[in-house]
Amino acid sequence: MKRPLILFLVLTLTSLACYTTTAPPLSGSETAPPSTVDPNITPVSVVSTVVVQTSPPNPPAATLLYISGTTHIESKPQTWPNVDTFLAFLQQVTALGMKWSVGADIGWLEGEPRAAELIQASEALGVQWDVHTHSPQDRAKAAYLITQMGGHPNSVVSGMLVSEFSSIGPQIYQGFTWTPQVLWGGTNCPGHRPGCDDLAAGLWIPLNAEQYATHDPNGTLVRVGGGTHQLDDGRALAQSIANGQYTYPVISFTVMVAPSTLQVVGPGVQIVESGDGIAEIATFVSEMNGYGFVRWATIEETAQAWVEAGSVPSRIEME
Repeated sequence: MKRPLILFLVLTLTSLACYTTTAPPLSGSETAPPSTVDPNITPVSVVSTVVVQTSPPNPPAATLLYISGTTHIESKPQTWPNVDTFLAFLQQVTALGMKWSVGADIGWLEGEPRAAELIQASEALGVQWDVHTHSPQDRAKAAYLITQMGGHPNSVVSGMLVSEFSSIGPQIYQGFTWTPQVLWGGTNCPGHRPGCDDLAAGLWIPLNAEQYATHDPNGTLVRVGGGTHQLDDGRALAQSIANGQYTYPVISFTVMVAPSTLQVVGPGVQIVESGDGIAEIATFVSEMNGYGFVRWATIEETAQAWVEAGSVPSRIEME
């Protein structure tokens, strides 16, 4: 009887041992596993890439106002800028955050000894070179000369007669092909006489010379309206947008400065000068930066932004 009882007790204890778990050691008493850290590796700090967004001064509006700056240099030497003074001006306006473009006629491109210097130095500041000629046949030549001086002409026809609209297209000069894509500064009569210039702000694609203000969704030449170029009119346009008067995705406005005086000019280029110089422009830029919907761009960049936003026509009459 004793041998079966002892065997029973042994089997029972063995069975219980199979179901017994070892309790984990108390905190602080756990034996650490062997280290796998290479002592030769220097620890690297981990920096969070999450950017905390802060509220803009004004809630973003549905409409964006793209403001550009430009200067035309004509062929007459008496209107040419002093290269050093003009370059200093470009340094100042670009430092403010403005985006500028320059259109120079054939006479300056061929006659200014320091043309290449100005073109290259200004492009280093982000300034673009539009194509501006009083003779439509010279546009490819002007673009060619800019490239020969180390520049990069863009696709902007900066200044044109509305009546020549149907003839605007690619041109070739000495094997160099220049293709226009953007229009700026249309006028209905030579000489910028009062009432001649198209002072509309905003963008559209003109249908033809006779219906220049009518948008053509199937057209290819984007018209960037510069408005009156006056700082106060730019202020009024921005305030109208802030008040919800316009719902277009993109509207354009251009500040224009005379090359010889570096003052803001209005309708009738070289005829009406406002007296506003770099100090007034700086104040204007500061005020415009207070609007969350203002963007600074060149004329060509403005056209690109308009296309990317859906090419919704936004012509706005200004006087």
